[in-house]
Amino acid sequence: MAKRRKKVDSKADTREIVRLKDYQETEAFFEYDDEEAEAAGEARLKKMRVPKAVYRVVIILILLILGLALWINRSSLTLDNITNWVRLQFVGEGRGDGFPVPITGSSVFASNFTSSGGNAQILSDTALTMVDSSGKTVLSLRHSLNQPAMRSAYGQTLLYNQGSTGYLVLSGTEVKLRGTADREILSGVVAQNGRFALGLHGSDGASELNVYQKDGSLQYTYAFAKDYITAIAMNYDGVEGALSTGRSERGEVRSRVRGFDFHQAERRACYETRDNLLIDAAWTESGDLYAVGDSALLIAKSTDYAFSEYSYDGRQLTAYCLDQSRAFLSISAYAHAGPCTLLVFRGGGDPVRVESPERIVSLSVSGGTVGALVNGEAVFYDYSTGVEQGRTDAGSDAKSIALSSERAAYVLGVSEVRTLEIH
Repeated sequence: MAKRRKKVDSKADTREIVRLKDYQETEAFFEYDDEEAEAAGEARLKKMRVPKAVYRVVIILILLILGLALWINRSSLTLDNITNWVRLQFVGEGRGDGFPVPITGSSVFASNFTSSGGNAQILSDTALTMVDSSGKTVLSLRHSLNQPAMRSAYGQTLLYNQGSTGYLVLSGTEVKLRGTADREILSGVVAQNGRFALGLHGSDGASELNVYQKDGSLQYTYAFAKDYITAIAMNYDGVEGALSTGRSERGEVRSRVRGFDFHQAERRACYETRDNLLIDAAWTESGDLYAVGDSALLIAKSTDYAFSEYSYDGRQLTAYCLDQSRAFLSISAYAHAGPCTLLVFRGGGDPVRVESPERIVSLSVSGGTVGALVNGEAVFYDYSTGVEQGRTDAGSDAKSIALSSERAAYVLGVSEVRTLEIH
């Protein structure tokens, strides 16, 4: 019995020793493998690690891009514009009921219909209305102006009563200022920072230029004895400006363009053109000056005011549009119908010419596209080449178009505003 128990115990001991040894060897093997893998992984990470210099270069490039974007859009980065953007992000655009949208009031002049920030701006005989791309009315402002006129620049809008004394200044959809001029208003303009200018009938002479700070306080005034102000232009911060005037002398129309620094008492320069009534002016972002006349376009650099004239050679001006850095004119040899030539000016040099077999009655610009209203159709051109991008029906009652993008536009009809798009 004792021998049997000893034999059994021997076998049991042997099995327990083998199992313990195997367990210990297995455990030791895995610990060794993990250490080796960890060391190999660290070596691979060291090889893959990006040098610190690369991070510095990337950060510098990002900062340069952000700085360039801020510099390009510096004129639009006003407190009012930023406030309006923040308000839009929290409140949201909402959605409208679509188009067409009926006009508030009984009539809208083509010059009082435009697009700003993707919204349509409609100044009728009774109200200023702003409508977004969904047809939602974002502003409906009643006014009491008998002959309302509108000038806009980067979200700033000046409304004034042409031939009377009332005016309003808006930033986005917010009324910033209401005022009454001392005498009847001839013309007006607003700068991108909210400063504005009014051309008034003179107290002792023909007319007077008044320049105002954004709070409505008078900054600058200049009187003309014989000349009547027809148009005013200001640079982006309202520090400099140019205006056109006209008068009749011995049966001849004489127009002048004058340049001003509103910190100085005297004008900077003066240029005269004859038999050419100037009707509008613009000071572009690139420092070019344009003055549109009924028989010629005047072009100059604001640095020297050395004007040159581009004559229409007896042809009639049918439509025009002054953009941030360009001037677009349509001229025709026919009084009421017939083909037109679209001219695109970008500073000096010869203009791009686009021939239209039908009469152009309205022009609008967005990005690199100019849109023309031609015989009830909206035609889109690449303004740098003159190549047609597309066309679509605008309606038989269309009076004006205002591009909301390079492929879409608002259309002013007799009693409504519509939208169109090319594909």
